[in-house]
Amino acid sequence: MMIRKQLRGDIQLAKAVAVSIVIGCVIAACSSTTSIRKTGNDVTDKVLQTAAQLKGSPYCLNGQTPDCFDCSGFVFYCFATAQIMVPRTSSELFSSGKAVQPSALAPGDLVFFNTSGKGVSHVGIFIGDNAFIHSSTTSGVIITQMSDRYWSLRYIGARRLL
Repeated sequence: MMIRKQLRGDIQLAKAVAVSIVIGCVIAACSSTTSIRKTGNDVTDKVLQTAAQLKGSPYCLNGQTPDCFDCSGFVFYCFATAQIMVPRTSSELFSSGKAVQPSALAPGDLVFFNTSGKGVSHVGIFIGDNAFIHSSTTSGVIITQMSDRYWSLRYIGARRLL
């Protein structure tokens, strides 16, 4: 009887470990390993360097500090470290700067998405190599491919502020 309980416990532990491994692999597959490279522009490089250092910071609504960020708070903070003051909300950011075509995206450009069905509701910073860094509600600050199915279907435009 004791051996049977021990065996059941070992099986449950093995299942839990297997599930954890699968979940870890799925999460890893969803986020990109793209690295952020220098552009040669000191201001852009400062914004991108700050963004890269914040990878892994958690998400929270209205957050704009390394303790936690929402998407526009993350952009606001990264630009502020380079002494660039930008609007605080994604919709205000979308009304700033100059429109950029997808084929002309450059590191430091802001990319915008409609995740709510009601217009601009998410913003990230394009980093090159078809990727952007942003504070997602589910994973905090991560790098994601622009071609990711979820994001590509919700992409609505880009703006250049730098």
